[in-house]
Amino acid sequence: MAINRPAVVGGFVIGALALVVVGIVFFGGARFFYPTVRAVVFFEGSVAGLDVGAPVTFRGARIGSVQAIALELRPQGRALIPVYLEFLPGRVSFRDMGERPPLDQIIAAGLRAQLQLQSLITGQLRVDLDFHPEIPGYTASIDTGDISQVPTIPSDLDRLRQALNELPDVMDSARHALDAVGRFATHLDSEIEPLTAEAKDSLRSFSRAMNGFEQAVSRLQTDASHTLAGIDDLAGDARHQVNDRGAELSKLLRTAEEAAQKAETLIASLNDLMETRSRFRGDLEAAIRDLASTASSLRSFARQLEQNPSVLLRGRSER
Repeated sequence: MAINRPAVVGGFVIGALALVVVGIVFFGGARFFYPTVRAVVFFEGSVAGLDVGAPVTFRGARIGSVQAIALELRPQGRALIPVYLEFLPGRVSFRDMGERPPLDQIIAAGLRAQLQLQSLITGQLRVDLDFHPEIPGYTASIDTGDISQVPTIPSDLDRLRQALNELPDVMDSARHALDAVGRFATHLDSEIEPLTAEAKDSLRSFSRAMNGFEQAVSRLQTDASHTLAGIDDLAGDARHQVNDRGAELSKLLRTAEEAAQKAETLIASLNDLMETRSRFRGDLEAAIRDLASTASSLRSFARQLEQNPSVLLRGRSER
């Protein structure tokens, strides 16, 4: 039986291609089903320890890797080091993002990138992503095209380096402060001895004043005791006088009350006598008229006597 060699070779080729396709789909075919998400970051400090293939993590979970580290030189000795990140297909999904690029929306919400130590022994670094909207991030003023730029913030290692760089200035400030404290202590030692002597003199004067004050207070207490005793005796005498004179005062009050009643009775009697139609007032008015008539007769007799003194001897003549 003859074998059709071209058919066999074609079968082997088709089978090999099928195996290649299955292998690609099985081992790395996810890239065909998920869109590739890329980003770029610009770190202000050194990127020593960061290599291509280094992990890109989000709160410790690996979501991608560093794809490239480039260098852009600028005039006046400026240099920019862009680090390109690529997220693993299927590891990051975006939901309810609308029409804007999803990564741009996440960056606007506060996504920040920073270098973190991957291994303390090897010094390898990784790029860690997290939300820090309260921290302003660094972005380079260059056009990155369709690739989104994630703002960067200093890492703990950068802050440690900055603190170490500022340590000499801190030491100088501490040295100046210690020198100032030393000068102040020397000046204080020179000034404290006179102050101590003055303080001792003041304390002695105060002690003498307190002794005099205690003596004065003691004498004042003695005088006050005598005065209070005299006041008590006077109060006792007053109480005795009041008790002894109580009966006399009562009698005097009764006498005064009786005199007031008699005065009221006399005033009432006088009011009755002085009324217009009272008998006493009529008699008094008649007596006054008689006295007036008598006075008129005496005046007439006196005039006759002055004119004719012999009337006393001969009597009045009848006409």
